[in-house]
Amino acid sequence: MEISFYNISQFVLIGTAVGFLGGFLGVGLSMVIIPLLYYWAFPSMLIAPEVIVHLSFGTSLAIIIPTSLSASWAHAQAGNIKWRVVLLLAIPGILGSLLGSTLTAHIKGELLRILFGSLLIILSAQMFIPKKETGTPGDDVPPRSFPALMIGLVVGIFSGFFGLGGGVLAIPLMVRFLRIPIYRAMGISLAFVFFAALMGTAGYILNGLGKPNLPPFAWGYVYTPAWVLAGVPSLFLAKWGANVASKTGPLRIHRVFALLLMLVGFRMLF
Repeated sequence: MEISFYNISQFVLIGTAVGFLGGFLGVGLSMVIIPLLYYWAFPSMLIAPEVIVHLSFGTSLAIIIPTSLSASWAHAQAGNIKWRVVLLLAIPGILGSLLGSTLTAHIKGELLRILFGSLLIILSAQMFIPKKETGTPGDDVPPRSFPALMIGLVVGIFSGFFGLGGGVLAIPLMVRFLRIPIYRAMGISLAFVFFAALMGTAGYILNGLGKPNLPPFAWGYVYTPAWVLAGVPSLFLAKWGANVASKTGPLRIHRVFALLLMLVGFRMLF
């Protein structure tokens, strides 16, 4: 279970790719990190099958922390973040994320793999559906507090349970129920994802402490070398991706990304 130069390059490559795409698409991209860890990086290290799913989920959330922090800072500088909305989402979202990660720790890895594969197929299908703009640039009508709190709770549980940042669910919910323009929902989502990922990671760490078959340098269900090696490049690339997104239309990339997710979902499921 020793980490090799090949493993180091794997984690750096993962961080580079998901950092840029996370900032560009406005989502945490854990749905890409998890399969890469589960099928590519961790098997090459001969990590025990009993812990590989939970370790992939927990490490993925940890990598999302620097990615979302960097990308949300870029969106904040562009004026795309309303901090009142972030606060309304984050308060219940933090609790929900901790609850979700705790529930996951008590579910067998095989069931988690099936659930996650099904989730990827559903998410990829909804990404093909065109999203309607419900607001206009400069639309500063504050959303109602109760729907925002409920969305934060639902997305937080979802984030902690599946080891996802939560942006793939938060963005369409904000557009649909809070009537927030999609360009602004992407920035708000990234800021919220930072808090949700922070607490979700804490949950995976606490619930994995002392578990058997974990590799050296694992902190609960978070593999710290992967966290650092993927997190550092993602910290810089996410800001670049967010800046590029503000100048281009990411719709075509969304469609290609959705097709990739569907293929990975079927691979995990079958």
